[in-house]
Amino acid sequence: MAKEEAVQNDEQAGPAATEKAPKAQRAKFARERAQFQALVAANPNYFGNLTESPFKAVLEIQSNTFYEEIGCVGYNPQLSRLEAVVFVKQPSGYGGNICSPGSREYVRFFLSHDNGATWIDQGLTAFKAYDIPQGTVGARRLEYDATLTIDPRTRFCFQNNVVRMRAILSWNFAPPPGNPNFIPVWGEVQDAYIQLKPRRRFPIADLFEAVQVKLPPLLKSVVDLDQPIEATEPASLNAMELQALYKDKGIEPHRYAFAELNQLVSSAAGASLVEGGLQALLPGIDLNLDELTANLFPTDGNTRYEELKCVGLNTNLDTLVGIIHIKRPSGYSGGPCTAGSKEYVTFWGDFNNNGTFETCLGTASVTVHDIANIPPQGLMYAVALPVDLKHYRKPCQQGPVVVPIRAILSWGVPPPCFNPNYVPTWGNREQTLVHITPGPEIPFGVVIPKISILGNVPTGDIDDLSGLTTPAATFADISVPVDSLGRPCPFGGRVNVIGESYPGYSYRLEVQEVGAVGWTTLMNNFTVVNSGGVSSLHTHDGTGKFDFLPVSQNMFNVLGQWDTSGNSLWRIRMLVYDNTNTLVAIGAYHRLQLDNTLPDAEINIDTGLGNCGKFLPGVTLSGRFVARDLYFKSYSLVVKPTLNPPGPVSPVPSSGVIQTALSPGNVWTLNTTGMQPCGYIIEVHAYDRAVVNSGHSGHHRSASVGFCLEEPLE
Repeated sequence: MAKEEAVQNDEQAGPAATEKAPKAQRAKFARERAQFQALVAANPNYFGNLTESPFKAVLEIQSNTFYEEIGCVGYNPQLSRLEAVVFVKQPSGYGGNICSPGSREYVRFFLSHDNGATWIDQGLTAFKAYDIPQGTVGARRLEYDATLTIDPRTRFCFQNNVVRMRAILSWNFAPPPGNPNFIPVWGEVQDAYIQLKPRRRFPIADLFEAVQVKLPPLLKSVVDLDQPIEATEPASLNAMELQALYKDKGIEPHRYAFAELNQLVSSAAGASLVEGGLQALLPGIDLNLDELTANLFPTDGNTRYEELKCVGLNTNLDTLVGIIHIKRPSGYSGGPCTAGSKEYVTFWGDFNNNGTFETCLGTASVTVHDIANIPPQGLMYAVALPVDLKHYRKPCQQGPVVVPIRAILSWGVPPPCFNPNYVPTWGNREQTLVHITPGPEIPFGVVIPKISILGNVPTGDIDDLSGLTTPAATFADISVPVDSLGRPCPFGGRVNVIGESYPGYSYRLEVQEVGAVGWTTLMNNFTVVNSGGVSSLHTHDGTGKFDFLPVSQNMFNVLGQWDTSGNSLWRIRMLVYDNTNTLVAIGAYHRLQLDNTLPDAEINIDTGLGNCGKFLPGVTLSGRFVARDLYFKSYSLVVKPTLNPPGPVSPVPSSGVIQTALSPGNVWTLNTTGMQPCGYIIEVHAYDRAVVNSGHSGHHRSASVGFCLEEPLE
């Protein structure tokens, strides 16, 4: 790939050239990196990256990729996950070593359904980067992955589901929401085209609308058009059907008949292909035996149709990600309304650093299709493989754990786990280096109960005494601060329990209100997702005891779900049993402060006749509002409807992060000058800081009051 070739070209210039330039660059930028946040806090436009700002630029730096850059971006339709593989290129400049807080590499994703005319903000994710000495990684960069699960707007399989994605990488400064044109100081912007997974469940009315059929009134009266229906499973096309489909499209027979040919090769023990056997299996298909043998047993993979471009490790989720470039409109066994075909990627780790890649980590896949309207740039897909790394971690004091990873892409057939030197017929190989996050060392064969995440917050970010989040706490899946102001946060609703898995053993989760006697077993069966994105129900044995599942069957390592209630301080623990039902370990004690109470919200009008009063345009309304909670986060005031161009009218204040006084609360005002005569409401929205249902937002309560603006009498 182009960026890999650039690195290799630099290396060919000689050691002196490759060391001198980076060292000079690091020295040049040392102050700006070390003091970046302080400089931006004092002058938001210090680096001149803001297109509209009252502040003058001091030092022009925009989209600098000396320290980090985006290698590839892609999408996994089965998992609904946007991915960005990020190259971390220097040994220092990231805020400290692996025993320090380090720094964050932020990625904000956008989608465009109209080829970039408008963009929809999908959200923010991040991962931590550290100073890792050059000797640890040699001359190669480290490759990380940033993941964001989304819920995109999709269409039917016979409609266009190709959209444009954008990823904005920004070091130590989160790209602001809703700004797809943001220019980072350190980082870059990369676009790609992706294919969304077509809708499979939909109201029947949507189908009639999609095919532009007008329903008779009689049918509307007897059919429930909102009744959801499920699409049939897409069919697989055989070689004969594909031959007809690909007529005059330049698709080779050993491509569209690959499944059948591979089956024959496997049953014939490799190269013992005979003309009679081929013709019997694939009658009517013109096959050249000499060409076929050369293509099915290549010395190098064919990347005409697909190519593995980047490989990275998501350190938040312990997931290896590969980005695949799909290059052609056809040759993938059928369009989006068919079963299509699979791109397989098998990963190996060289944990001994001896070049043998002796440890097969598993195989991931993504389904691809013929896309007639594929853009010239092709489509970018992603595969994701959850990996169990608990036995490879080391405490940070022992230094960074950097591991070479090899990934082999193979279309139509998985690369065998036993062969890290496998040469695919269709596909290629990539290698990279990844950094495994520090942690306690757990030898093979040793069982140590560990709960690593509670309610989407790492347990290391939860105070052991108060059960509240710590000032630097982040959400586990996206590494974004739980509270932007560093305030302690409680937990509410459903708390997902995530931890290390020990297949072959079973476990029980128990909770106890602090100060109470006895423990309560969590009895909820819960849903797990395998590495292919398929969900299933994980059930206990009737006593609350669950089997540990391998990561391939439970890619997020979910151990249980705790449906909380009340506002007390609680404890949780884990009990582990062997296959003889003998208790072998008790541990993983953690505290959680619960909060299942909504914030207080109320609002009133004091002007004139008060609530629901009638007023003339131009009057300044005033009143009082309340927005309060023990763990208050923020409030906002809005007026609806937004009839007044160029935008909505805002009360004063319009928002805040400090709770109001007790009822009747704080004063608000609204100048109605220029507002159209109409009926309006003014709403107050109050939010607390609770981590609710293991998500990214807290409890919310709103209140509203109405008023009318009338035309003045002539």
